[in-house]
Amino acid sequence: MTYRIAAAAELVGVPATTLRYYEDIGLIEPPTRGGNGYRTYDDADLARLRFITATKNLGIPLADVAELVKAYDVEDCSTVAHQVVEMVAQRLAETQTLIGELVALAAQLQTVAARLAEAPAAGPCGDGCPCATAAPAPLADRRTFVPLTRGPAPASDEPVIACSLDAGSVPDRISDWQALVARATLREHVAGGIALTFSASPALAAEVARLAAAEQDCCTFFTFTIQMTTGQVRLEVQAPPGAADVVAAMFGIAP
Repeated sequence: MTYRIAAAAELVGVPATTLRYYEDIGLIEPPTRGGNGYRTYDDADLARLRFITATKNLGIPLADVAELVKAYDVEDCSTVAHQVVEMVAQRLAETQTLIGELVALAAQLQTVAARLAEAPAAGPCGDGCPCATAAPAPLADRRTFVPLTRGPAPASDEPVIACSLDAGSVPDRISDWQALVARATLREHVAGGIALTFSASPALAAEVARLAAAEQDCCTFFTFTIQMTTGQVRLEVQAPPGAADVVAAMFGIAP
């Protein structure tokens, strides 16, 4: 079956201009044209375009998508899937780092907003006024919870999905978790979260316990369960349904 560009674009879920753009940059070969000069796409073209759209929607750069398309056309599915997994892992690491940076920025902005609210009602600005000195300073005796999700506030009996870790420590904490999660030998779904299994060693067991305790202190909506058996350490991470994206971003997902 063949499709004109408007029908093909609708079936793939992108504007017709996107298909023309893909053609212009060489991401796809120019489609066959009918006797009337109109572009025509067949089912194989649509399957390829859906693959392109799916990988692009994962945030994979178009230059990398182009390499995947080359593999898609000549390799078996397992080989293509392996390449996609590698690119997704890279995007996940980048996204987790960005989450840490955004949480840190949110904490800084909340601190700035609180200090600016203390500005005097009258008088000119000067060197010592909050407008000029609102940059956040370390506050050892109090913490600010930064919401990690959007949407309405939870009911009074539900945990708040927020983090109180000071802004400067967030990127390092994210990096610590990334390094630990990368050492997992098994990932499994559990109710409300994920379970990570590691090959046991005294140092690893101590690191799991240290990170879990530190994380639960600043993100009280998490529940961590550590099980130690011969040769293995198992960490279960659970959270309310509203925090599912946070769990996936920090700890990954089970295959």
